[in-house]
Amino acid sequence: MHSLATGPQMLRTRPSCKPFTAPVPAAAASTHRLVLAQAKKKGGEKKGAQKKGGSALADLMKKKEQASQAAAVQNAPADGFASPEQYKDPEVVLQLLMITQSYKKQYDEFLMEVSFDTLAEAMYIAPFACLAHNKFEEGVDDPVFTYANRAALQLFEGTWDSMIGLPSRNSADAEAQEERNQLLEVAATGGSIQDYSGWRVSMSGKRFKLKDVKLFNVTELDGTLWGQAAVFKQYELEDGTVVTVQGQEPPPSSIEIPPSQEDVDAAAAAVQEQAAAVRQLKEEQGLSNQDPQVQEAVAELQTRKQALTELQAKYDAALKEAESAADAPLTVESWDEGEEEK
Repeated sequence: MHSLATGPQMLRTRPSCKPFTAPVPAAAASTHRLVLAQAKKKGGEKKGAQKKGGSALADLMKKKEQASQAAAVQNAPADGFASPEQYKDPEVVLQLLMITQSYKKQYDEFLMEVSFDTLAEAMYIAPFACLAHNKFEEGVDDPVFTYANRAALQLFEGTWDSMIGLPSRNSADAEAQEERNQLLEVAATGGSIQDYSGWRVSMSGKRFKLKDVKLFNVTELDGTLWGQAAVFKQYELEDGTVVTVQGQEPPPSSIEIPPSQEDVDAAAAAVQEQAAAVRQLKEEQGLSNQDPQVQEAVAELQTRKQALTELQAKYDAALKEAESAADAPLTVESWDEGEEEK
């Protein structure tokens, strides 16, 4: 799992919009046929020309239709909720890096210990529900869902197309709206909350109660507030039945989590603190470099400097990898198949 950074400007995850194709007006089509008919009548018709031209046009239209159908099948959600092209989009992956890093910061534990290459797949099929919205993004007055994994889409009875970009306030009915707003503000102020339970509503109107929710602020690499994410493993139906979210655990991983900018800043502060301690020994206590106390303090200073150097190197490497991933073409990879489809 890698830390997220995109330089001064953070990439934003917004719902994709597909352009509409304007239909050809019936009148225009009729006029087009009339012009063709007049041209044929005036110039005559070569024997066999109409049959050959018609056959070529039919073949072309057939190939186009087949290609369109193949593309539709390839891009269709395999599970009915989202396609790999959607949840593995580079901007989505960068958002997941923000979520996992922010989770670690707030709860001092890992949400997922996976590599950068498998993070999107792992989060999507994870044995917990995860949702995010862009509450603090500049210019946003009505936050929208920017991420929902398979468990969340299934619970809220939505698809990626119908839920991503939907105002997140729609996840609660009128009765629960005030409580939800208060909850979001508490998390916004304190950074996170946990063990929360609250009623929500699916896109079809089905009510359910989220249980033991962890709600936390999501920040960019430089610490700027961006949004919020919620993670939970259980929910309760109106009849009292408690349901545990189903999913797949990620493959074992020994990936080291790279440091954040805050980690680097903390290490730099530790170096400055120890340097001040060395100066205090020399200037205020009059000790020299030969005194054991000074030598011990200097050794600690060197250790902290080395730690800062290593953290900075790891941070820079993670930054470079994240930026490269944002520019790389999308690759679809499945753990089950073990093959790549480009």
